[in-house]
Amino acid sequence: MRTMAGIVLFNPDLERLNENIGAVITQVDEVLLVDNNSNNLEEVEKQFGKHEKISFLKNSSNLGIATALAQIMKYASQHQVDWVLTLDQDSVCRPGLIKEYEKYIGFPSAGMLTCKITDRNFKANYGIQNEESVSEIEKCITAASFVNVAAYESSDGFDEKMFIDGVDFDICINLRHHGFKIYRVNYDGLLQEVGNGRNVKLFGKPYIIYNHSPFRCYYIARNNIYLARKYSDVSMKHMLGKEILAEMATILYEKQKLKKLKQRWRGICDGLKMKV
Repeated sequence: MRTMAGIVLFNPDLERLNENIGAVITQVDEVLLVDNNSNNLEEVEKQFGKHEKISFLKNSSNLGIATALAQIMKYASQHQVDWVLTLDQDSVCRPGLIKEYEKYIGFPSAGMLTCKITDRNFKANYGIQNEESVSEIEKCITAASFVNVAAYESSDGFDEKMFIDGVDFDICINLRHHGFKIYRVNYDGLLQEVGNGRNVKLFGKPYIIYNHSPFRCYYIARNNIYLARKYSDVSMKHMLGKEILAEMATILYEKQKLKKLKQRWRGICDGLKMKV
């Protein structure tokens, strides 16, 4: 079995990227870095360009996460790679993650594997019982996802219209619609940092705020609405409910409140207009 890690870059922190690559490079056969026109690409190439297991794909502009992930999967297919580990530029996988995943690649209709993920800023409850080694789930993020290339090729692939945010949930839905399953392994496999998140209480219940930029708020709102229109089994009511909660959390806990709310409202309007 041939394995590969794919990392999308956009102005990466070199120290964190070095930690990221150092953690995964001994676990896979190759690491592909897809750069979305970073302003520090020369420094990245200087630091990693001569490593025999590292390859580069350079985009002349920022094409977004979805397109870069699609490029990773196309490269994997062209180079006879069987499974691809997708990573964010600031995520660091644990030693032994690939070996742990390899225990479960033979599970029925396995299209994607994921693991328990630790964020540097907040705690998340995965609802996994200690005795469960693996469980089937509906969706997961792309960071630390182990993707079956053959399954991916049978799906519609990453939706490049989405650019960023929701891209991971879209491919999960797509894989399931094509008969594949997503499994989460009860293994602490990744350390990462999503935005500047923290745990809070919203109307008396646990809630995570991510403190995303107004730019990200736009795409989150837009793509939530787009997904509800794209898939009949994604509830528009649920997505709008998520938006309302996010906006209430923004008002109560975040900075740049008005800018973020304006971008979310603009995102909802554009999500209703997007061609499905």
